Amino acid sequence: MVTSKSELEKEVDEIKQKTIGEWEAEEGSKAEELKWKKPHQNTLYKILKYNPIDPINDFYHKIIDMLELTDKEQRLQWWAANIYVKWAMRAIWRYEAVYEDGELFPEYGGGIVVSNHESHLDPFFVGGTCNHKINYMSKPENFKTPIVRTLFKNLSAFSLGERGNKEDVRKAWEYAKKKLEMGEWVGIFPEATRSMDGSIGEFKTGAVRLAVENNVPIVPVAILGSADALPKGKLIGKPVQVRCRVGKPIYYDEYKGRLTPEIARKLSDELQQKVIDLKEGNVNFSKRRIKQKTPSEELSIGSPEDTKKTEKEKGFKYWLKYLQNFFLQSIDDAWITFLKTLDEFGLRYEFQKLIQHGLTYPAVKFIVDNFAPIKVMGYEENVPSEGGAIICSNHNSEWDVIMNAYALEISKKRMLWQMSKQSLFQIPIVNAWVRTHHAFPLKRGESDIPCYNYAKGLLEEDKIVMIYPEGTTSSGGGEVLEGHTGAMRLAIEAKVPIIPVGITGTENTYPKHAKSLYFGHGQTFKAGEPFMEHSKYFDKPMPDYDELKRLTNNLMARIKDLLVYDKPNA
Repeated sequence: MVTSKSELEKEVDEIKQKTIGEWEAEEGSKAEELKWKKPHQNTLYKILKYNPIDPINDFYHKIIDMLELTDKEQRLQWWAANIYVKWAMRAIWRYEAVYEDGELFPEYGGGIVVSNHESHLDPFFVGGTCNHKINYMSKPENFKTPIVRTLFKNLSAFSLGERGNKEDVRKAWEYAKKKLEMGEWVGIFPEATRSMDGSIGEFKTGAVRLAVENNVPIVPVAILGSADALPKGKLIGKPVQVRCRVGKPIYYDEYKGRLTPEIARKLSDELQQKVIDLKEGNVNFSKRRIKQKTPSEELSIGSPEDTKKTEKEKGFKYWLKYLQNFFLQSIDDAWITFLKTLDEFGLRYEFQKLIQHGLTYPAVKFIVDNFAPIKVMGYEENVPSEGGAIICSNHNSEWDVIMNAYALEISKKRMLWQMSKQSLFQIPIVNAWVRTHHAFPLKRGESDIPCYNYAKGLLEEDKIVMIYPEGTTSSGGGEVLEGHTGAMRLAIEAKVPIIPVGITGTENTYPKHAKSLYFGHGQTFKAGEPFMEHSKYFDKPMPDYDELKRLTNNLMARIKDLLVYDKPNA
């Protein structure tokens, strides 16, 4: 009998509405008992089959499903694991992640992460590269194995279904699509099995097809050392060092609607080669390292054997720095997890507001009142008391970031969301601090569309967004660098005013590349009348680059006029 389109759509909707608990319970009920090749493994399986943990966890998930809290509970479980799993990986395997060209793992929206596969621990190692919940596709045997199935369920894995069963694969596909639509990440091992010899096998085309169909990027990752951390077929691993090398996200927008099997095969081969290049060190990495290495040393780290060769070279200084980083990173992970947990209950904004008003602003007030006086001008009459707006200023110093937020607080009692260079988010504790104070990462020197869209969403929610059009700090002293057009484009699309602010003197309080503050210098923040030359393009096609550049130049001229160097009476 041929299934009608309406019946098929109804079935797909039913699959999408199923919780992971309902799906895996269904998988488990129809599955046959596992058979292991080695007698001792078979015996251990039969003993563990009747453990109390699995049925208790199943009962717990039934209650969660009944209360319709499955998605929230999954995220909370993941964020809790973000603390203890990362802690264990650093403690046992000295885990670290490095990123191509020093770029962060994508911050905004969902996507697919793929990697080579040598160990059962690989999902944890890949999960350590980011602050996103990753839903891993996994073979059905993992959901029949005692204890393991509880671990996999609780950490958001889902069954790929029985090999060769097209219906099971379709269910997995629809579930993955659902998670991507929710803005979450899906993890796939395209080799479809673990490697026995460390080589990277041919990639299946599913990851590419899923990415193209759902308009999401793929982030390639190469894992080094996991084969020895827990070898295939072994129950006990070794405390070798494990590294993850993370590539830049790959976008497939141009293939939407025209992906053929041949193109999917070609793109999958290219993706496989990218992971191979990452593993072999054939790309550039920029990262914080516990111990700096020469380029030749870095490129030599291509296998667990290379890692073993350098083990004896690590001395007291290395371990001291390692423990310092371990401690700071653990605090950072715990704080980020706390913020993510508050997000789940809608309490994050109120908490961050409490931190800023109760801790940060009093501390800054003490500094400016006693050591670095600030004069705020023009904010009361020029910055709106409500509604979205963009503040654009010159950028003399890193101190501007703190003082811009403080100036807005003492004049208008409003919070400031700031685009910040992504390198700040790679430093433990600093990462936690800037996220707590409404900063969000921006890739400098290139078009960062996800960040742009995030900022647009903030403006639509009537927030005030801070953008430094210069894109970097100047030497101060009245110098204003050429402005980029992103702020103007964003203001036109979001239909909001731009408030120009001239900053004078912060380069003396915290000079470029300084290690500490230099007290005794005053600073002035002067806001001008809202810049509205761009308003004629509201609800109209975006003007061309030349016009955007002209508008931006006019804005930068307004900012320069607001500086008060050599104007003692300003």
